[in-house]
Amino acid sequence: MDQNKSEKQELLDKLNLLLKKQSDFQQEIRELEKQVTRLCTNSPESKPETLIADNVAAQPLKPVETPQKVHPLLIEQKTIPQKSFVAEKKKSGLNIEMEKFIGENLISKIGIGVLIIGVGIGVKYAIDNNLISPVMRIVLGYLVGFVLSFFAIKLRKKYYNFSAVLFSGAMAIHYFITYAAFSYYNLYPHAVAFVLMVLITVLTVWLALFYNRQVIAHFGLVGAYIIPFILKDPSSSVLILLSYMSIINLGILYISANKRWKLLNYLAFFATWIIYITWFASKNYDNQLGIALTFSTLFFAIFYMILLSYKLVLKEKLKVDDIIFLILNSAMFYILGVIALDISNLGNSYSGLFTTINALIHASAAYLIYRNEKIDKNLFIWTSGIVVVFFTIAIPIQFKNYTTAILWSVEAFIFFWYGRTKDSKLYEIASYVVVLMLFLVQISNWASVSYNFYRGDIVSLYSPLFNLEFLSSVILISSIAGMLYIQKKNKKEEKEIFELRKIFNVVIPALLVLVVYFSFFTEISLYWNNIQVKACFEQNSEGIWVKQFDSLNPDVFRFRNIWLLNYSFLFASVLGYINYRWFKNFYFNVAILIVISMLILSFIGGLESLAELRNNYLNPALHPEFKVTLFHLIIRYVVYLFFALMFYSIYRFVIPVFKEPIYKSVFEIVLSIMLVIVFSSELINILNLTGSTEIYRHGLSILWGVFSFLLVGYGIWKNKMYLRATAMVLFGVTLLKLFFYDLSNLTTMQKTTVFVLVGALLLIVSFLYNKHKNIIFEEN
Repeated sequence: MDQNKSEKQELLDKLNLLLKKQSDFQQEIRELEKQVTRLCTNSPESKPETLIADNVAAQPLKPVETPQKVHPLLIEQKTIPQKSFVAEKKKSGLNIEMEKFIGENLISKIGIGVLIIGVGIGVKYAIDNNLISPVMRIVLGYLVGFVLSFFAIKLRKKYYNFSAVLFSGAMAIHYFITYAAFSYYNLYPHAVAFVLMVLITVLTVWLALFYNRQVIAHFGLVGAYIIPFILKDPSSSVLILLSYMSIINLGILYISANKRWKLLNYLAFFATWIIYITWFASKNYDNQLGIALTFSTLFFAIFYMILLSYKLVLKEKLKVDDIIFLILNSAMFYILGVIALDISNLGNSYSGLFTTINALIHASAAYLIYRNEKIDKNLFIWTSGIVVVFFTIAIPIQFKNYTTAILWSVEAFIFFWYGRTKDSKLYEIASYVVVLMLFLVQISNWASVSYNFYRGDIVSLYSPLFNLEFLSSVILISSIAGMLYIQKKNKKEEKEIFELRKIFNVVIPALLVLVVYFSFFTEISLYWNNIQVKACFEQNSEGIWVKQFDSLNPDVFRFRNIWLLNYSFLFASVLGYINYRWFKNFYFNVAILIVISMLILSFIGGLESLAELRNNYLNPALHPEFKVTLFHLIIRYVVYLFFALMFYSIYRFVIPVFKEPIYKSVFEIVLSIMLVIVFSSELINILNLTGSTEIYRHGLSILWGVFSFLLVGYGIWKNKMYLRATAMVLFGVTLLKLFFYDLSNLTTMQKTTVFVLVGALLLIVSFLYNKHKNIIFEEN
């Protein structure tokens, strides 16, 4: 208890001491405010508003209160000048740093570059005007380089950076002079020139490492690329030029293993390939395939090793610029190699092999990366991705379309499996690309199993279902089906998936449907095309089918179109069942409905083919060289059967997926219209078979009137207003036909019969409306 009292007293003493100090400070502040006020009063620029009120200064000091605000005059005099001083100081420091960079760094580099260009221009002028002998030109060039080296050594201790710039210029001049002495004046034998350039390269590399300055490498190595172009067209001595560039690039490779000077690599990369392409595209290339492939391979390998040195030796993480560098280097080597082979007319024989070699090179690099556990695995993914690209390209170059489709199908499945199970976006995207290419190749395969009936003879026939093109379709179908199975099995509940996957989750099933449909569509078409060949062509002793008639059998083509239509009806029906049974996907159902709508329109067009078959059956003399059978008539009812199956599928499997009742109403209206069309076609068919001349007259009018009457009765019974409206429209069409067509073509007795019958039907319809008006209009 006593201890608590002691602590309390101690705290009170501290509080009193602080209050006393606060009072003293407050008194000093008042005195300062009075002095400031006095000064402001005596100053002519002062304003009454800025003075401090006397009552403020006279306020008593409270024991505990927040510190008073500093007077505006004090802020004006102290705070603002202080901020201005700091800003001025920062601004001054920034200017100093910029001036220092320009004066000590940038100007020296620009100066040495200008000096090198000046030396080159001067030497070129001396050469063009024969001012000095070739030996003296070389001696003076070396002398300039040694002078720069002398000053670089002298200034190294006090001016380290400037000394490095001078040495870099000296090395570039030595490169230039050595190249010129050998290439243009033949002052050195090949071996001596080679040794000199190697020594200069070694010295330049040593200087770059000794000074630890990238600028030496820039001027001494990459700058040396430009030197041959200053004096002479380098393509005239390409072997020397490319060897010279290879030595420089080897020096860069060594530096890259010790330093991380990426800018040096990129400058060397672009300079090398630009010089190479300049020669390759010039008239001096002259189909030098051996030199082209040798040095493009050497350049590619050097820059590839530079990239790998960063990752395998320096353990650097893979970045975007590394990926771009890797892809560009690979693309340059491959594209230039393929073009070189094509120019030498060896593309057809060796392009596939060259592509495979590219794939094997990258596969070896990928293996080395994979074995090193400390390496960024993204490099392995991208390198193996390039392997995949080259193997993918090699397949269509080396094999025919159906083999390409088979191999790509397997490849796409493997990529998709790896991408989904290992969560690798790169391989999953690669599978999408391969599938799209596959579909294009398969379209070419489908088009290949056909014949040109109008030009020349036919060498051989394809066997329906037993051909490699159909086998490739089956394997493609299996591959896509396997991808869908993997997609369903490995479907993760992720909130965000990348957009391409969302798109292909729809595209892949759609492609499967298209591939299945067109695979069998093509085989059905092939079957009937074979029948056409056997009907109009004859096989000679050499096994070639030679055309026998001037024209083809049109009935075969009609049968082909009709069976393709039957197949389409069946396919749409099966799709409707599959979606209803397993997926119940609304958008898939909409797509099925759109396809069925197109098939309904195709059916209306197909009725014309049925009519032509019937006419040819009734008039065999139209094509005496071709046989007609009873199947010309029976096929009509086969079509009706498939068409009815499709409508049953719509009613049983497609419409129930939609919840809105409007779909069922539209279906019943369309069904009513199609029944009218089918019954009308059948009536015309019967009248043709019986030899009646009144095909399009009163018979159709009576049929339409009776059907309208039945439709009204059904609409009243089921209380379906839309069916009654459809019947009314059909009645209207019937009346228009009566007045504008039938009256001009019927006899008096026929007119009487038709009008009495149609009028009676209308009266009965009116009676039904009156009798059941309470049922019909009860909702209203």
